[in-house]
Amino acid sequence: MRTHIQALIVSLLIVFALAESSTTLLAQPSGTQWLDMKNLDIQPHLPKYLLSRKSVVFVSVPRSQKDPNVREDWKGLSAKVHNAFRQMKIDAVAYYYLDDVFASPDVSESFAREMTEREIKYIIVLEQSPKNEAGVESFKITLSAYNDAPTFISEKQKAWQTEGPVLDVILSEMRKDVYRAEMELENYLILDIPEFFNDTQIIKGRRIPTYALDLKVDKLVVPKFQKYIMEDSAALDAATRQKIAAYNLEVDRKNERLIEIMKDYPLDYVLFDSSNDDDIYNAGYQFSLLTIHGTGKTVKQILNFDTDPYETDYVTIQASSALNTLPVDAVVYKYYVKHVYTKDVYLGSRWDADLTWEQALKNFIFHMKDILKVQ
Repeated sequence: MRTHIQALIVSLLIVFALAESSTTLLAQPSGTQWLDMKNLDIQPHLPKYLLSRKSVVFVSVPRSQKDPNVREDWKGLSAKVHNAFRQMKIDAVAYYYLDDVFASPDVSESFAREMTEREIKYIIVLEQSPKNEAGVESFKITLSAYNDAPTFISEKQKAWQTEGPVLDVILSEMRKDVYRAEMELENYLILDIPEFFNDTQIIKGRRIPTYALDLKVDKLVVPKFQKYIMEDSAALDAATRQKIAAYNLEVDRKNERLIEIMKDYPLDYVLFDSSNDDDIYNAGYQFSLLTIHGTGKTVKQILNFDTDPYETDYVTIQASSALNTLPVDAVVYKYYVKHVYTKDVYLGSRWDADLTWEQALKNFIFHMKDILKVQ
């Protein structure tokens, strides 16, 4: 009976999470911006059940100095931190790259569902900042409860945080806080090495490696970039207000650029204030233009492209058929179309992912026009 009750509770939590995602995900910033705008309530003490519940770790590192299109070695950093967490008896069962968690609304929703099913209690965010002009880098660890939703951490939620220029020092401070808290210990079977997750199932219908012919008669929904609206703006401090204002100004710029690029789309389309399937279907539309953001390798895995573990580069066919060779770990954008009722996805017949969303969108439109013979 107890097992059935637990299963029912998990199912209900997933339902709540999906319900919340329809109104929050599109407006949710990715990466460290996501955490900066939460206006967290920083507490001096670690959560009571940290050593008796499961945690996941979101990791963020700077771009490589050798190749700014590639991330630094976040897995090596994770391994070092995991060893320290293991000594503290923190059961960090999964490591994600922070931007991969927000690769798209569908990806966030899928990762959240998996975390809820695994009964994750806490999220640990590990951030490594780029070196400043003096050559000094900084690290920050933020720990808060998982909210069982694709937003992962709620606004104004209680959290514990530490930061400084030396990772070993802040881990030592964290270890002292763990010992001083004298928490109940139940985490015994902790993984020796970190387990990394960058793939998840988001294709729920057919995977179609071409373009949708029905776009010749059906309007394509193009979701706009959405501004970030704080639930309680009166509670914002000046620094958070400034960050949100800067983010929203950038959203305006992106939407102006989106409108400009879509002028080259030869068929009917409509700009829309949501990427949620139900919102689009209820408004009378069938097809939605979506984008996913991550390393080329991660994007291919999530979209179920065939990948070769020995490949070092992917060749993007850009607009005008120019070729752009990028490392498999280069961070790219990829556009595709979803039929919101059947959940079928149309990925296009050519690999057109690129370094910016603008160029990726241009590539998508160019190849769609070529294959469907529309101008």
